[in-house]
Amino acid sequence: MLSGHHTSSQIRLGSMPGLAEAVDEEDDWTGVTDPTSRRKRQTRLNVRAYRRRKALELTSTSKPAGKPVPNNAKVDPDIPCWIEDQQRVSILPASQANRLIPNGAPLIPLESLPHLTKSNKSPATIIFPLSRDHLIVLLQFNVLRASIANRSLLSGIPNIPLSQCSSSALHISAELPSPHLIPATLHPTLLQRTVPHEDWIDIIPHPVLRDNILLAVGTFDEDALWSDVIGGLFEGFPGSEIEQRGVIAWSPPWHVSGWEVSEGFLRRWGWSLKGCEDMLDATNKWRSMRGEEPLAYDFPE
Repeated sequence: MLSGHHTSSQIRLGSMPGLAEAVDEEDDWTGVTDPTSRRKRQTRLNVRAYRRRKALELTSTSKPAGKPVPNNAKVDPDIPCWIEDQQRVSILPASQANRLIPNGAPLIPLESLPHLTKSNKSPATIIFPLSRDHLIVLLQFNVLRASIANRSLLSGIPNIPLSQCSSSALHISAELPSPHLIPATLHPTLLQRTVPHEDWIDIIPHPVLRDNILLAVGTFDEDALWSDVIGGLFEGFPGSEIEQRGVIAWSPPWHVSGWEVSEGFLRRWGWSLKGCEDMLDATNKWRSMRGEEPLAYDFPE
């Protein structure tokens, strides 16, 4: 006999954590069958989540406790901003940050590249709001900025194109017309002047590392190495993996002391750092400043 009472099953509904940062239909990756499109949408959401976490961390550590805000008061949201000449992030009210730079201004101002300007005047302090929706997170931006700075330093060096090669991107570095104008760490090595290679190798600020890469060309995925160096800027990978796979650029970009390799980068590309103990020393210096354990790597004989 059936009882007159029955227990109804309940289905608990909730929001999908993977869509917490979605703002419109273009951010919804569910149901997207194309893996490339789905990955791009997921990356966009991961970057937003990463930037939100960083902004909250900065706000909690740098903003002093103040008087409680009344419920009916209009709150001016805080925005993380990059201060160029101080090389740091500062939290500013949105009303102030939005007045610092006009809409549509270039992300990397020409004034920061002295070789591209006619004036010798020192560039003014450049502060720009770090938009939550911007797809270039700070770590990626620093590497991009450092790469552009090194490329700018090398812009006056003629390259020898190779008409016999299958790729127009290959070239051989030429002799320096004025070596004293270029940092020694960027001077082309003998291998750079004899082995055809792509020009991204030239901007790496370590001659031994450049030679290690040139000697191994054809035995590894060059695109994967460059993608990890630039922090997935072009191919894209979640913001949580930038510190695990990429390289961090501090300052100065043309000196090894301004670069730091991540644990994941060392595991995957450690062979390229053989003879580059100074780069590991620089990495461990930056890690110690954050209270992190030093990295170690056993290079093969």
